[in-house]
Amino acid sequence: MEKQQTLDSLFRLMRVMRRSQPTRHGPEPPHHGAPEGPPHHGAHHAHGYGRLLEAIARQEGVSARDLTEILDLRPSSLSEMLSKLEARGDIRRQRDEKDGRISRIWLTRQGSQRLRQHDENWAAYQKKLLDCLTEEEALQLNKICQKLIFFLEQDQPKEKEESVCRQEDPAECGGRTDS
Repeated sequence: MEKQQTLDSLFRLMRVMRRSQPTRHGPEPPHHGAPEGPPHHGAHHAHGYGRLLEAIARQEGVSARDLTEILDLRPSSLSEMLSKLEARGDIRRQRDEKDGRISRIWLTRQGSQRLRQHDENWAAYQKKLLDCLTEEEALQLNKICQKLIFFLEQDQPKEKEESVCRQEDPAECGGRTDS
């Protein structure tokens, strides 16, 4: 198989995975005032809201600024997402008592329930996806993915975290390990 065909298959897999991610009862806020309408950004967009809810749950009272760094989002994108989640009743925002410029964010009870549902749907999706692979195929796929990630991160401008090969044998991705 030629390398271009391999890349075509990889990109097709990424598109199919985005379309097949679970959205029913997921954390995607309604759009255009619809009570629980279909997401306007596609199924993959719901996972972005799930990631946001997870980050807030891990660090209750987190600042919006910290969330932009944690999730690698533009402030304007985060602000739009937070506004939708707040309008839906999933989060509560409050100005910091010591510094009024800082907005702190907490999950509401409804937001916690929605996050639990998202986690259940996401776990079922991952299990279904991985059940089609043997253990050996899953290990091979992981090694290939780690190698590609390491390679692509080397081309990125250096940020806080350097690219690190996470394989037992660093030669498998041509990189170094955490140690």
